[in-house]
Amino acid sequence: MRARTFALAALLALLATAAGGQELEFKQFASGDGRYKVQFPGTVKTATTDVPAGKDTLKLTLDAVELKGGITFMVSYVDASEEVAKKPAGPRFDKIRDAVKGEKGSVVSEKDAEAALGEEKFPAREVLLETPNGFIRNRMVIAGRRLYQVMVQGSKEAVTSPSADKFLGSFEITK
Repeated sequence: MRARTFALAALLALLATAAGGQELEFKQFASGDGRYKVQFPGTVKTATTDVPAGKDTLKLTLDAVELKGGITFMVSYVDASEEVAKKPAGPRFDKIRDAVKGEKGSVVSEKDAEAALGEEKFPAREVLLETPNGFIRNRMVIAGRRLYQVMVQGSKEAVTSPSADKFLGSFEITK
């Protein structure tokens, strides 16, 4: 009986590790082009893609670390057109949130925040989304024309874990 209890506890610990409960080794990552720094839990892979936006095509850059168990830590950034950049942050955040959650997703929680670069403050919003593919925790920041999204995707346990908190909390806009 004692061996069975130990085996069950070991299995639960292994599952918790796969779900994001593991101790991760975070390393500082600085993006010169992205003008940000953050602590990623692994080796960063960078990809860029063109995104159609009305009559414009925008360049989206995505820096990401994928872990076992379908957990992904990522930062994306894109520069909006002058016209879009002049629009209020709230409706822009709403549009981004709705696009990320998709038609079948739902908003679990949402709160406004702000980010800073020295004395300069920028509007931000953090959302927790449930999608058919799992959960997404997304901190969106608008800094001038640039939109940053700092996200963790995976199980609910992974996206609300201390590792996710550390990652999101380490994000800083730089010059």
